[in-house]
Amino acid sequence: MLTFVENVSLVKEDSNIHRAVTACHKYHSHREPYKEIFCFFPWIRGIAHTPQEYSYAYGGTEVMRQQLLGKRSLSYECVIMNGKYEDSLSYLPEGVEVFPYKEALESFATFMQRLRVEEHPLAFVNAESSQDGVVIYIPDGKVIDEQIFVHHIIYPVARGNLLFSPKVIVVFGREACAAVHVFHHIEVDCRTVVREMMVNGVTEVFVSEKAEAIISIDPRYAHESQFSWSHIATIQAGGACAVVHHLLEDARSYGLFENTFYLMGDYAHAESVVAARSPRKTWVRNLMHHDAKHTTSQQKIRSVLDSGEFLFEGGIKITPQGEYANAYQRHDTLLLDDQARVSTYPRLEILTDEVKASHGATVGSMDEKLLFYMRSRGLPLKLARERLVQGFLKSLTPTPETFPRLSKVFKGLYF
Repeated sequence: MLTFVENVSLVKEDSNIHRAVTACHKYHSHREPYKEIFCFFPWIRGIAHTPQEYSYAYGGTEVMRQQLLGKRSLSYECVIMNGKYEDSLSYLPEGVEVFPYKEALESFATFMQRLRVEEHPLAFVNAESSQDGVVIYIPDGKVIDEQIFVHHIIYPVARGNLLFSPKVIVVFGREACAAVHVFHHIEVDCRTVVREMMVNGVTEVFVSEKAEAIISIDPRYAHESQFSWSHIATIQAGGACAVVHHLLEDARSYGLFENTFYLMGDYAHAESVVAARSPRKTWVRNLMHHDAKHTTSQQKIRSVLDSGEFLFEGGIKITPQGEYANAYQRHDTLLLDDQARVSTYPRLEILTDEVKASHGATVGSMDEKLLFYMRSRGLPLKLARERLVQGFLKSLTPTPETFPRLSKVFKGLYF
């Protein structure tokens, strides 16, 4: 199976990745909420204390490329294999520029922010450990009327304790509009023996003035031991960005999703939309950072649990520069079994007057009257329950009014 991976290297003591993980563990392992989270992500302590027991993977071989060539779709697609961008397997819209991360460092230096371990612990680790990644640039005024798929694929190898660190950076020019869907999965078959694997990915988004961006992610973390992904979005004046999570299937491992939005220009808008269904144990942590006038944000979370545990922490910070900000947060849950658990932690820090900030949460069971009505019309119980669940989750969308152009282009998909 090692023939599918270009490079598998041991984590060496005092290497970049070892120093980054050590700093992350030292700073956060005794602080909430990471004190609890890190108990379920033991690779962080493991690399910090015994780096020689861990490896990291990078890239794919020609055997892997030939296999994937036969599976190419007709959609716009950017393919990343084990964290490495593959130009020969990718097809992007005309005018959209794409670069391997290392090649783009100089050209896009103004967009590459230096991440601090105190604020973005796992994104900081990714920045120090990823061997490559991809930068997608959507030029000024460009409107893409089809989804761009970023397809991250990993192949399991015979060695255990293996870390993958994919990195995706998307830059939207002034008044550009596009929807980018990040799809992660692992290639396995009935002969594959899946060993201990960890994925720690990052998507950074830079939204220029009056641009509209939707970033969605469909992570299927059934085989990975631990899966974490950070989104960091910077939004300039009049820009709008939504990050949409579909955590609806194959979530049988531990998951952590951290989303930070920096609203840096007047009238910037940010949204976090999360639909989750019966994960084993998954955390979603949001922070809306309002740092300009008349900025707006919405956090819309819905979870359906008949097993497992889902934990949501929603942060709103309005700085002294964030006058007239309007921030909204809501988490609704359908709890279908007494063994399932859900937790919600709103965090508000407001440092100026003349703002609006609100939060709410509900936990309920399935509407028995509606269920009875559907069964009286001939639907079996299982199908009736499933229809109610689908309706509860699918009605969750970004706000069309704040994405006037994308809501027309992608009506029926995102809206």
